Amino acid sequence: MSLASAIVHQKCPRCRKGNLFVKKNPYALNDALKMPDRCAVCGQDFKMEPGFYIGALWTSFPIVIFLMTSLSIILLVIVKMDLYPFFAVLTLFLFSLQPIIIRLGRAIWISIFVEYDPELGER
Repeated sequence: MSLASAIVHQKCPRCRKGNLFVKKNPYALNDALKMPDRCAVCGQDFKMEPGFYIGALWTSFPIVIFLMTSLSIILLVIVKMDLYPFFAVLTLFLFSLQPIIIRLGRAIWISIFVEYDPELGER
């Protein structure tokens, strides 16, 4: 599994097999961000230090900017939507994707600090 695929599927960055989150559904809001302490496959520590995932804000922010820019171009330039409905659509769109964006930000963030072990990935 490639790095990009492991991030999108929210897999452990070390073995790329274990799940980063307890529940697969990001809209199970009570448990959306709940992560196991360790990877069930390779034992990688997912709680490396207190506040570790605060840094994930830096990886989720570009995702939000990309989505906001793309939707803005589509709605304002191509569709020529008026401003008030545009802001309503943009707000609802970004708000509805927030659980997915936060999870992707965390998956990217931990992947920056944990190196892939190909021997674990081949098992």
